[in-house]
Amino acid sequence: MNRTDCSSRTPSQDTRGKRGLSWLPTPTRHGPERRTGTAPGSLPTPIPFDHAHEWTTNVGQESPRTPRLSRCASMKALAISIALPLLGVTMLPVLLTNGDPPPPAICSQASGPEAVILATIRTLESGGNYEAQARGASASGAYQMVDGTWNGYGGYTHAKDAPPATQDAKAAELLRAVLAAHDNDVTAVPVVWYIGHLPGTGSSEWDTVPRPDAGNRLTPRQYQARWMAEYHRQLAATDEVVTSRPISPMSGGCIGGGVVPLDGEWSLPGPRHLLDANPAALKAPHHDYPAWDWLIPVNTPIYAVRAGTVATVRQWPHNWWTMGCGQEGGGDCDSCGVGLTIVDETGTRWSYCHGTNATVQLGQQVRAGQQILWSGNTGRSGAPHLHLEIRTGDLQRCPQPLVTSLYEASVGLDPRTLPTDGCWFDNT
Repeated sequence: MNRTDCSSRTPSQDTRGKRGLSWLPTPTRHGPERRTGTAPGSLPTPIPFDHAHEWTTNVGQESPRTPRLSRCASMKALAISIALPLLGVTMLPVLLTNGDPPPPAICSQASGPEAVILATIRTLESGGNYEAQARGASASGAYQMVDGTWNGYGGYTHAKDAPPATQDAKAAELLRAVLAAHDNDVTAVPVVWYIGHLPGTGSSEWDTVPRPDAGNRLTPRQYQARWMAEYHRQLAATDEVVTSRPISPMSGGCIGGGVVPLDGEWSLPGPRHLLDANPAALKAPHHDYPAWDWLIPVNTPIYAVRAGTVATVRQWPHNWWTMGCGQEGGGDCDSCGVGLTIVDETGTRWSYCHGTNATVQLGQQVRAGQQILWSGNTGRSGAPHLHLEIRTGDLQRCPQPLVTSLYEASVGLDPRTLPTDGCWFDNT
């Protein structure tokens, strides 16, 4: 089945801009978790609430099914209602010319408060400078709109000439149009703002730097990942509660983007701002063997600490305790829940457990910083968290020193030098 466009986009005649909109929308132990006291506003330290040993076989592995992808909006009605042609690509399963399935589609996330989205755009586009002017281009203002997109809004020739309230009003109009065109999916916003449209699934445009001659350095996928990290940081600082869309527990259901890896091709396993909010989590002990439990909200993006090949994928989308697995388990109970293991070039095994959805597939090559999972509370888990294990040969290693080094110094450590004890309750 061929990929289908719901409509085409109309690019602005001003294509010289460094970036910005170049289109023209006009208008106790193994039981439930126990917590210790924590300071107000901090996350509680995870105490024994999981039991998810790293696995070495593919028992129970299901073949990844065709990704469940987002549907086209009703573009004809939208074009009539707001008098603009916007790109809307149907995310339908296709086969590539070599017969391989396409890469998974981008994971949808329901948009949060408009003010938070606008603040994120301002931060990434101009650092919040309403008088900013792109060098050698017409993009200007806090939202870096090219003159063609600004279109004399409010009687001002350039966006930077308009007062902040006017720039905010124009940006809000464009934002609502983007969300309406993409089923209220906030992950579409940074991509459309960056290159003017949302590329089709499998398009090489996702991993191509647009107009590098104009100063761009990030691919749309990288920009989207950086934007989403800032968006979640700002969202976490508000009192707003956003209800996420249900996420399929099947592997390969979507691509979550990623972050730019640290020097040496390392990455923190999740958003840095969550560690900023609770640095004590870096040294949190596991319950009875070398591993690290990081208490984080459901649907937090999880990144590959190290590049490698996806060796195993687990897809049990239930919680151990609510399913009545008890102390001994049995049946189809899976202690990891939804999770996976990546084997790097040295043979080190990196296991991640308790997610809601894996964003990579069995056998896939992943890079450091690539999103591989959405966190959750599946498997033998008493509270939403990430369970991270590192295994070199037959030895399980303590991840805490590595994660601490990545956080504090942006420096990776040879997994073979990590301790094999001192990081769990029985021997700390």
